Amino acid sequence: MIPGDLAARLRMLTEASFFSGEPNVAPLARVKAITDQLPAFTPGQRVIANLQTAYPGNTYQARIGGRDVTLALPQAANAGDTLELVVSHVTPRAVFATLAQPTTSTGTAAATPALSQTGRLISFLLTGQPAAQTAALNGGQPMLAAAPQGPGDSALLASRLSTALEQSGLFYESHQARWLAGKLDTAALMQEPQGRSPTPPATPAAAPGGTETITTPRAANEGLAPIPERLLPLVHQQLDAVATQNFVWQGQVWPGQTMEWEIEDPAADGRSGDEPDENWTSTLRLTLPRLGGVEARLHLTPAGVAMRLIADSDTTRQALTAAEPRLADALAATDVPLTGLVAELRSPP
Repeated sequence: MIPGDLAARLRMLTEASFFSGEPNVAPLARVKAITDQLPAFTPGQRVIANLQTAYPGNTYQARIGGRDVTLALPQAANAGDTLELVVSHVTPRAVFATLAQPTTSTGTAAATPALSQTGRLISFLLTGQPAAQTAALNGGQPMLAAAPQGPGDSALLASRLSTALEQSGLFYESHQARWLAGKLDTAALMQEPQGRSPTPPATPAAAPGGTETITTPRAANEGLAPIPERLLPLVHQQLDAVATQNFVWQGQVWPGQTMEWEIEDPAADGRSGDEPDENWTSTLRLTLPRLGGVEARLHLTPAGVAMRLIADSDTTRQALTAAEPRLADALAATDVPLTGLVAELRSPP
């Protein structure tokens, strides 16, 4: 006879067998010791190195990212050089690296900025192609042939940076509107990359024999000339600037001196089309031979310019603070008052 509580007994037996066994535990593994010298660089990483001291065998005491490292290069260099390098491998004793890219005919190499993630996405959605390498100002060449030696060279550098940005092609459509309004010369417009593009052949309006043809919108779109391949990097950079409301350029201002230049319009999102462009933010990042890494953030307004200087070392911070009166006098001579200056030490990562 089947007992009436059979179901309850079976459930109790099942639960007892489930909890009677102990779960399998993996054997203990030896814990690996954590080294006190974690690698600071990874193979393939691009770095800017300032060579402090040269040693035999193409090894150098260099400063990279605010840290002193022993650097090994495949070719000879001089103390005081600033090089853009690609890390090949790292050992506990030294960082091995090579030049970032082949040198140009003038013996210099220029770096180009990378598009932001938003810019790459918009570029792919609009063009159906991955983002190409971005364009460089001044044809990728240094702005000056040598480091500036006086106020005249500094003014020349500022003028060339302004001209290179204006003729970069980033603002070509805006310049076209000014040209149509008679506010810009044709010669100035033709200095931009788009203006130097060959004119596509005209599409005939009628078929042979005088018979008129009806052009549908689809046919008209198919007849549009594609964007020249050499302009694709510039188009991608334009899309990135529209998406982020800022422009970033990295290159050589003079041979051996790399600078990163960022221009941002902080009021672009909240300003109507009739309001003037009165406030701009510009950031410069350099690694100088004597001062080391310095970042200058400039906020431009109709009242003048306010600066925030960020140094990699406290010695540089003190030197920048002590030079504030001379900087204020130099800016006042150009009718740009210094409305404020703060020099601070960069926070550790």
